[in-house]
Amino acid sequence: MSHDIIDVHAHIGISSTLAVAGSAEDVLRKMDDNGISQAVISPIPGYEDPNGIADSAVQNDNIAEAVRKWPDRFPRGLGVVEPRHGAPALGEVDRVADGLGLHGLMFHNDFAGLPIDHPSMFAILERLARFDDRVVQAHTAQHSILEAPFQLGKLAAAFPSVTFVNAHPMMDTTHLSASIDLASRAPNMVFDTCISHHHLWPIEKAVAGIGADRLLFGSDNPYFDHSIDIDIINHSSVSDSVKQKIFSGNARRVFRL
Repeated sequence: MSHDIIDVHAHIGISSTLAVAGSAEDVLRKMDDNGISQAVISPIPGYEDPNGIADSAVQNDNIAEAVRKWPDRFPRGLGVVEPRHGAPALGEVDRVADGLGLHGLMFHNDFAGLPIDHPSMFAILERLARFDDRVVQAHTAQHSILEAPFQLGKLAAAFPSVTFVNAHPMMDTTHLSASIDLASRAPNMVFDTCISHHHLWPIEKAVAGIGADRLLFGSDNPYFDHSIDIDIINHSSVSDSVKQKIFSGNARRVFRL
């Protein structure tokens, strides 16, 4: 059965840290090659920022421009504010949410250099929570000291009006177990399928432990040519109706598409 696919985890930009580049055109090409109809885009983690907040602003401008240029393919965009830039960066939160009309913020704290539960993160989220219906996509990793799942749980508990997308939450079996535990305590959190471990039934276990209504497809475009995350879902034993929720139905609800 063919499914409509909305990708909630795609990045545009150049990551000097991982030597990966993905222009909007690159992301669109990979979407077409993999049968992905739409994507929620955000700046690529690891972009260079020698000029601090000004460099983050360029990333946000690029996302807003892509959303304006291809609204049928990029219906929502997320901006970025780096917690290490401190209080002076709070104005960029306002510009992302109001001036640029983006739908929220993306964080990858292993690149940011400060933990998810750092006071700067709470200040940023307090500023974002002033705006209605905003989404925060935050990468987690069970092995990380900067973006462990329990740290994201602290933010979710502190800001119940914000919807949190736990990004790549099942990279290994222990990570998935931690995500299932976190889901039980964070009703305002959903979970994407980006770079899930391919073994020992991750989708089946996530559906059983987290719930079919809280899983959203994510690919990590542009870090691939062929998205194995699509294969993992398609080859899982969950029903076609559950697969459709994961591939696009839940994204439509969470991002108001």
